[in-house]
Amino acid sequence: MADEVHPGNVFPHTRWSLVLRTQDGDTEQARQALGELLKSYWRPLYVFARHSGAAVEDAKDAVQDFCAEMIRMDALRLAESGKGRLRSFLLASFQNHLRTLHRDASRLKRGGGAVLLSLDDAEAALDMQPVAGEAPDQAFDRRWAYTLLDRVLKRLRAEFVQKGKSVEFTLLEPTLVWNGASMSYEALGEKLGLSPGAVTQKVKRMRTRYRELLEAEIAETVDGPEAVAEEREHLVRVLSGG
Repeated sequence: MADEVHPGNVFPHTRWSLVLRTQDGDTEQARQALGELLKSYWRPLYVFARHSGAAVEDAKDAVQDFCAEMIRMDALRLAESGKGRLRSFLLASFQNHLRTLHRDASRLKRGGGAVLLSLDDAEAALDMQPVAGEAPDQAFDRRWAYTLLDRVLKRLRAEFVQKGKSVEFTLLEPTLVWNGASMSYEALGEKLGLSPGAVTQKVKRMRTRYRELLEAEIAETVDGPEAVAEEREHLVRVLSGG
């Protein structure tokens, strides 16, 4: 959706912009858009709950219940245009949700039996490099960043696989990490049957496409081009530990 080329300064209808415009458009379409976003970005919520002291099953139930409530029309209408980022909206809303759960300890099984997400691998979301003294909201942001980058990498891999270039992707993927270790371009060229110069061009195109997909993924979770730039800057700060 966000990969399309749009004339002038027209911002495309992304999943989050569809959610924000619920009252002006198709409510069912907005519900579907939010559902897709929640299925992609529930892990930061789970990390926040666990870092806030919730046990495994309680955290799973809280996330499942929260996501189910978000799909309701009333919850959708809370997503006002002033809250132009899915990340900020989810964190603030989930914090309120957890406070409600703490006030109502006798609440029935969370989610009312509705299962929106498969949380079998929920604990894997905690598999991040430990940071001493990290607050729950900081852990949320880090998992958000890792989730976003993982989705970008999967989209890029899918494009290579679709073109029958899975081996090429596997060999060139390490070059996306600019400060990471990877084979020399000469060694890569030998494996790919290319000259170092040709490898250089492939790496350049791969990085360019990665940046394009990153912009597209960010755009799916914000409303407007200015928010994309701000969210990209926030992503850089999170990843750099700033």
